[in-house]
Amino acid sequence: MTRKNIQIIAVLIIGVISGFLGGYLFRQSAKLKQVSKPSPPRQPSVIKQIHKNNKVEEKSKIFKKKIVVGSLEKQQVKSKNNSSNGPSISQFKKWLDEYVVTPYFIQDVVSYILDSYEPAMTQENPTDHPRLNLSLKGINARYGLELIGFRVQAPTLEKARKKVLTQIMDTTLLKKQYEHYSQIFINELIEQAGETQKKFLVNGKIEQRTLNKQEIKDLLMLLSKYISDLSNILQTVSQNQSILEKLQAFLDAEQSSMHENYVLSQIMNKYNLKKSQIHEHNSTGIQELKSLEKERQKAIKDYEISIKRREQLRKEIISYILNKNPNIKFSTSEILYVCEWIHRRIQANVSPTDIQEIGNILDQLSEKLQEKAQGLL
Repeated sequence: MTRKNIQIIAVLIIGVISGFLGGYLFRQSAKLKQVSKPSPPRQPSVIKQIHKNNKVEEKSKIFKKKIVVGSLEKQQVKSKNNSSNGPSISQFKKWLDEYVVTPYFIQDVVSYILDSYEPAMTQENPTDHPRLNLSLKGINARYGLELIGFRVQAPTLEKARKKVLTQIMDTTLLKKQYEHYSQIFINELIEQAGETQKKFLVNGKIEQRTLNKQEIKDLLMLLSKYISDLSNILQTVSQNQSILEKLQAFLDAEQSSMHENYVLSQIMNKYNLKKSQIHEHNSTGIQELKSLEKERQKAIKDYEISIKRREQLRKEIISYILNKNPNIKFSTSEILYVCEWIHRRIQANVSPTDIQEIGNILDQLSEKLQEKAQGLL
């Protein structure tokens, strides 16, 4: 056997192992498959850097079941039946290069949503109104920074995140994946919600039980509302060039205020030091102190102007969005964070049109959740 053949066989073996261990979410069937043996308890997800292989890999949670069966695995079974050679190297390379989302992504999102849900009259929420504590900042930190549920090969975390975002921001892929997996997500959410236990307050005592249909319906309605609000902001901002320009001006003003604050701090230190020296040692320097006082007053004024400019722009941005979407329930800080997220994506060469398409997809998901919720009772 030649050395070249040995290398090809080694690559095939590695590909097969990667296929079964990594899995993927894109282009998979919507068929759920139960695993016969129970899995160990869920473990925290972590990012693992493998310097030896120059890779960044995701170690996902251990879940009770495999949510979808991948078409690559079907190809492997078919290849075993029809050919002893198995999938070609090009097939493996295409799969490894193209797919970064693992089958555990949906399950982790579902778990995250359920952890964020506080039904009415629970230990965490002793009110009559259910709450869903989601925020784009938290979602971005979990999936955009920690890369939970993604399988990535890259020399650094920064490049790994860029690769993931490139896939996620591809609206053509997003549309196809929405068509195939939105219902899987909703079904999984309802199923896991029915198995989730929360601590309820009953007659002054704590009772732990699973969620009932009304509480699951409340969850779907709250999630639908959150996604709808997020969609409205994405579309409102991305469709208006003047707001995008105002957002850039706000971020510039924010940077300016930080700089003016730094300048003021430096001058204050010099002023206080000189004042202390004159007081303790009766040294000459009154004229220098007067000069520093002028600088201090100018720095204070410049800082106040930059703050006023920043806050005026913030107010204009928030007011515009709320006037266009009066029913949004987001806090002003959450609205602003979404706007800044949009700005970062556009700076990374994502077009406003793509942002609008993402908003459209979210809007469709919101409607689907609402319809499902209304059909529960």
